[in-house]
Amino acid sequence: MSENFLGDVVTRTGDRPRTGTYFDVIFFVIVLLASGFSSYTTYLGFSYDIPAFMAFVLAAIIGLGLFAINFLIRDARREDTGLTKPFIAFFIVFVFSFISNTNAIYTFFLERDIVGQTQETAWRVFDSESAKILTEIDNNEHVRQFETRRTAFETARRNLEQQITDERNPGLGTIARVHLGTVETLLGTPLTPLQPPPPTAPMASHRAYATKLDGLIEQQARGAFENDPATPMLKLSQKIRKLHRFYEDEIRRKAYDSNTTDLMKRDLNQIGVEARNLLLKEIDLQDINNTSDEIGSFQYTWTNFLNWISPAAIILSILLGTLLDILAPLFSVLLYRSDVVF
Repeated sequence: MSENFLGDVVTRTGDRPRTGTYFDVIFFVIVLLASGFSSYTTYLGFSYDIPAFMAFVLAAIIGLGLFAINFLIRDARREDTGLTKPFIAFFIVFVFSFISNTNAIYTFFLERDIVGQTQETAWRVFDSESAKILTEIDNNEHVRQFETRRTAFETARRNLEQQITDERNPGLGTIARVHLGTVETLLGTPLTPLQPPPPTAPMASHRAYATKLDGLIEQQARGAFENDPATPMLKLSQKIRKLHRFYEDEIRRKAYDSNTTDLMKRDLNQIGVEARNLLLKEIDLQDINNTSDEIGSFQYTWTNFLNWISPAAIILSILLGTLLDILAPLFSVLLYRSDVVF
């Protein structure tokens, strides 16, 4: 016998293979760690879809199976009894282990970033498409007429109050009655007459009268403007702006949550339907993709794979999921022989 550069004994063909070398110990540790970690990631991968106890049992079976099969491959390599049966057994276990390992590793890579990325993308869609709806509302003829009417109304209302409380010519005089007539015309209804104080009354009386008359005008205006055809559209506009501020604040605070993305999609779809019904016009809106942040479950992982969501994470999870299980068998094939044992 001769000694190699590692100090190990080389056993020639026909001699009894030497067992218990330090490489066998290292190989045992490698198999133990690889099988144990694969069992753990298998548990994680299955736990998203099945109860924890069932996931644990499957992970234990796969982990123990990999552990035993790796030594079968090593022994078959040493004794030259053929690798076909051990590799068939390995392949059966590997299929289930690979699927769950890949799912767990891909989920690990994505869960830190993909929720935020998906919400940022969803926000950009919501921002652009909600702005499109707001533009359609602003350009609606009913809305434009309403805004013109309301601006004129507010101006006439302000002029009326200022004229009644004008110290040089207080009270409901000729000019004030002109402004009052304009207000009534814009409201589309005459106001209940209020007895004004005489022109010689103290200014406090004129101010009190102006306040009381303005309150009456405001009360009448609520009913008059509420029945305008543009009112539902303007309420939708207010709703959109409120939602816009809310989601913009969530993005600014980086308060990422997949539920928020789902809500954003639902709200955009809802305001789109409302806008089409109110404007009687087809509005083509881009849809929010809220599925790319659905991770953990096998169905989500494979859907993301097909949609090529985060290519780097896909490639790395496949490589690591494969390497985790084939490392020990690869060592067996490359480093063990039937005639020489390192």
